[in-house]
Amino acid sequence: MATRINSTAIRRVNRVHLFHALRRHPESSQTDLQRLTGLDKATTSMVVAQFLEEGLLTRGDPVCVGRVGRPESALSISPAAGIFVGARLEPRKIRLITTDLAGSPLQRLSLPGSTDIHQAIALFHEGFNRITEATGPELSVRGIGVGVPALMDRSGGLVLAPNLGWQSLPIRHLLQEDLDAPVYVDNDANAAAMAERMFGACQHSENFVYLSCHSGIGAGLFLEGRLYRGTQGFSGEVGHVTVVAEGRACGCGKRGCLETYASEAGILLSLSERGCWHEDLVAVAEAASHHDPIVLEVLEQVGLSLGLALSALVNILNPEKVVLGGNLSTVFEFLKEGLHRSLDAHAMAPHRNALAVILSPLGSEVVPMGGIALAMDGFLAAPHLDASLRPTHAM
Repeated sequence: MATRINSTAIRRVNRVHLFHALRRHPESSQTDLQRLTGLDKATTSMVVAQFLEEGLLTRGDPVCVGRVGRPESALSISPAAGIFVGARLEPRKIRLITTDLAGSPLQRLSLPGSTDIHQAIALFHEGFNRITEATGPELSVRGIGVGVPALMDRSGGLVLAPNLGWQSLPIRHLLQEDLDAPVYVDNDANAAAMAERMFGACQHSENFVYLSCHSGIGAGLFLEGRLYRGTQGFSGEVGHVTVVAEGRACGCGKRGCLETYASEAGILLSLSERGCWHEDLVAVAEAASHHDPIVLEVLEQVGLSLGLALSALVNILNPEKVVLGGNLSTVFEFLKEGLHRSLDAHAMAPHRNALAVILSPLGSEVVPMGGIALAMDGFLAAPHLDASLRPTHAM
């Protein structure tokens, strides 16, 4: 039994390596793939044959491989092999995206969100139907990934989503209903961290923190090349680090959490308490660009609070990068000085000196693209065609 499971794991790892090599280097020959993956000739040939049999690859014109002999065909992931769907559920907006199996975006769609779970699920299904129809009804949906601002357990159950007002929901099951493709659900920051690893600024980074700011604040932690989820799957809740003792009440039930000061709602509340009312962070950024002193002061304090919370992660985890994404990118220019000053004050010098703080290049699409990463990861992990890979019940 152990031998068969190990063999299964190895073969799936080989599939993953080769698929990602083709995704990043289309029109590669088998010799190119051997070089890119480090797999031997026989293993490369076997995996390529499996992919061709499954209809995942296309053969292009012969390419020169730099040696005597018959030229090899150029291999690429087939655009007709299917699509992935990625989504982000937020209180005010549902955002969806479709990509081909290589992860290249095809269609985008935004719908109003809802904090009513039944309406939110109905809106998600409406968006799914609309975007897949627009992408191409003839294309098979190979996987659907959804990022949710919530504590998620390892089985896809939603434990607590303070900003949505949801708790103890079988969210994956609800989203899966009436859909033929498998659905994968995770915390939005974890999904975004996977997007950065697969498609964004951290494709070559083994240790990084992704900080997400939408309706709340969370962190996706990549450690030693793997997403760290914690014992129950609840890791990364940096938004609930206390930055003000006995401060504002938070939806999690505690007080003084980072999220109550540095999320979009927290920033708008801080401004309204000082007589400045703005609709969203775009308007806040506009006011800051015109040197509004109250807005600049509030954003500086946001940077200081972020730096304080991040310093704890930096001191403990020693990441090479902190990637900031979500709504904070809109006002980053005006809070970065406070953020860096706080990191300088609270992070240990060796950790701080090796740290890069950057904005996500994926912008507002980072969580939907995280959904794509979840779907792709699930698709590659699932057994395909070869029934001999599945363990039997016999011991």
